[in-house]
Amino acid sequence: MTGEGKYIYSIIRESKEKSFGTTGINNQEVSLLHCKDIAAVVSPMPIINFDRLDKKELTRHVAAHQRVNEEVMSAKGGSASGGKDYDVVPMKFGIIAPSPEEVLRILEKAYLQFKIALKNIAGKTEFAVQVRWDPKKLLEELANTNPEIRKLKQKVALKGSILGMPMKLKLGKLIQKEAEIQRRTFIDDIHASLRNLSLDSTSNKLTDEEMIANLSFLIEKVKESELDKKMQELGKKYEGKLRFKYIGPMPPYSFVKINLSLGNFELVNRARKLLGLVEEATLDEIKKTYYALAHQYHPDKHQTEPEKVQNQIKKIIQAHSILENYCQSCDELAPHQNLVGGEGKVENRKYSFKEEDVKNSLIIK
Repeated sequence: MTGEGKYIYSIIRESKEKSFGTTGINNQEVSLLHCKDIAAVVSPMPIINFDRLDKKELTRHVAAHQRVNEEVMSAKGGSASGGKDYDVVPMKFGIIAPSPEEVLRILEKAYLQFKIALKNIAGKTEFAVQVRWDPKKLLEELANTNPEIRKLKQKVALKGSILGMPMKLKLGKLIQKEAEIQRRTFIDDIHASLRNLSLDSTSNKLTDEEMIANLSFLIEKVKESELDKKMQELGKKYEGKLRFKYIGPMPPYSFVKINLSLGNFELVNRARKLLGLVEEATLDEIKKTYYALAHQYHPDKHQTEPEKVQNQIKKIIQAHSILENYCQSCDELAPHQNLVGGEGKVENRKYSFKEEDVKNSLIIK
């Protein structure tokens, strides 16, 4: 231990003081540290090396981290948020800032990233769907229903343990291949069943041999009851074949990626260069450039490299979102500070992407 720091759980949109009680790690009080219109959810904590903790204590801290974020997400924001639940940008487990000033530095440096993340996950939540099967039961079913496997098993039985070894290896490979086909079929059907509800999805690491899928879905909070109904339908459809467990609502851990080493200017500058813009542009120019690039990289024009094109389109969309949010933040925080010839209609205002202007427009007031 080298002193008392501030443990950071998440980032929310809030400009007023608020306490969430003694719900933090080691029963510490959870409060807010503000930067402009956003705030970090924090609690006091000694600066420690989590890698040195034993498994039991580490598990307890991880559980507390998740519990705080879930309680913040379900807490009412009062008049500041119109009585709605908070949208939570969860931070990676284990971030301890040495001082409140360092928390503010983090908030200011990654301000645009937090604002964009809050915008993207507004009104949304994450559900984890874990799917398991019984491997022995699957093998029995494949042996009874797949003619090729059934025939090969009969040949292995006739040949004996030694002479039938090559056939056993062939049988093993065939069973593995058919099991993977069956697994993929199940997963595709689950995705198809939840497609109309899900805004995004991702696959997570499998935790045991019986688990065939560990999926996370981003859905609108208002559709939680619809998801519950769909999961019940899937449970009935695959009764006796698959076991489902779904966890949520949770803060969108799987759908928020914050790079704390990337500052506001670096973020804006990368986006500007990707869109091919000069150091000054209007919102209309940003939009026209975005549409032109989106048209240029339309999948119909690049059918030979779909993955490469899809990745480029994603980068173009992200770059447009970054610049759009930057301009919006400038209007909110420093209405005329980084504008070039800032009079006239909003769409004619030129925004500066120069390093000094970006930094000055987003400094803490």
